[in-house]
Amino acid sequence: MIKKYINIKEWGLMQYEIASLVLMLIFLPSFEAPKNLFLVSYVLLNLARQNKTSNSLKFEKIDYVFLFLLATAFLSTVFSGLHGYEWKGFKSFFTVFIFGWTFVRSEYSKETIRGLFVCAILAILPPLFYGFYELFWEKRYIFLKIHSVGYVNASGLYLMASASAALSYLLFFKPKKYQNYQYLFWGLLIALLSFSLLVALSRSAFLAFVIAALILILFSKIKFKKLVLGLLITSFSLSFLLNAPVFEKHMQDVKDNNTLAYRDKLWNVSFEAVRFFSNKLGTGIDNYGLVDEDFVRHLVESRGEIYDSKNYFYVNLTHNVYLSYLVERGFLGIISLIAFMSFWANSLFMSIKRLGRDSQHDYLWGGSLSAFLSVYLVGFVHVTLVHEPGILALFLFGLYHMYTKLYTNKKA
Repeated sequence: MIKKYINIKEWGLMQYEIASLVLMLIFLPSFEAPKNLFLVSYVLLNLARQNKTSNSLKFEKIDYVFLFLLATAFLSTVFSGLHGYEWKGFKSFFTVFIFGWTFVRSEYSKETIRGLFVCAILAILPPLFYGFYELFWEKRYIFLKIHSVGYVNASGLYLMASASAALSYLLFFKPKKYQNYQYLFWGLLIALLSFSLLVALSRSAFLAFVIAALILILFSKIKFKKLVLGLLITSFSLSFLLNAPVFEKHMQDVKDNNTLAYRDKLWNVSFEAVRFFSNKLGTGIDNYGLVDEDFVRHLVESRGEIYDSKNYFYVNLTHNVYLSYLVERGFLGIISLIAFMSFWANSLFMSIKRLGRDSQHDYLWGGSLSAFLSVYLVGFVHVTLVHEPGILALFLFGLYHMYTKLYTNKKA
């Protein structure tokens, strides 16, 4: 009787927990305050429910990876090389990764996992349509901005992960009813999101989507695989020939001899900061902007070299996730990032042989792959794993990890 009563209580907690998660996913790209409110609600409810289970303190490999990430972030905050925004930065980092950690330890049914996956993709539609309104009707911006996500690169990252996950669902999911209608809906959605990437002006996000699409099509067993590949190649070629905004931006930067959009000069500042702070647990999260011209000039001239301001560009971000972890968190920080990357990459690579056996496993694998590329491929030219795109990436990673842990036949 007691066991039954506890199970009922846990079931009730889970309903509120999932409701908070769904509301967080809906508000994630739309409104900042409700998103934060439901994220905190989800984490607290999740922890309360997990605390009632017998295996709540049982750690697996992924738990140690998350613990290492959080521990190194905390150390770089306490022993930061510069002082300014390190605790604010740690708070933002903690919010994103504590969600990822609690979510990856959750245990949901197959139906719930599928519903959450679809919800995360469809949640982008309201802010996307509003972004089109601002871009084409009000002409408030020259690029597509997803309402709560941010400007060019952040919006592009979110769009890339959503579009790739939608493509994965189209290619791998096998609907039992209304197949033609479902294929038509997801095909139109992917076309809409692909168009959005063309006008979002994020070259790295667009390139990552093309690479993700090619990989997903390659591993797909869908009967109209060649048609999808042909449509991708045709649309890509037409976009280039018609000089779509993302290509126009790239060609203009090449013409101006500024292909990397000042990132090469920005990274010169990062390398100077690495020399000084990498062995001291970094500058502290979000303190990179405090590495100003006077600081760099002093470092360069102290080595007996001549400082040339034309070789440096100063902003608050490194525009490179690897340099960001190295500069702001030192060698421990970059090791923690590589540890997470290695675990994630290994889970994707080792599961390739399972593709084709379970459609739900396959589209979740595709979603996780999309998130991985949005973090570690786009990460070469942008700071990823932060804010809304970071939460979405960890969500897609967590869904796949959860499914393989609970429902994949390990012997297969």
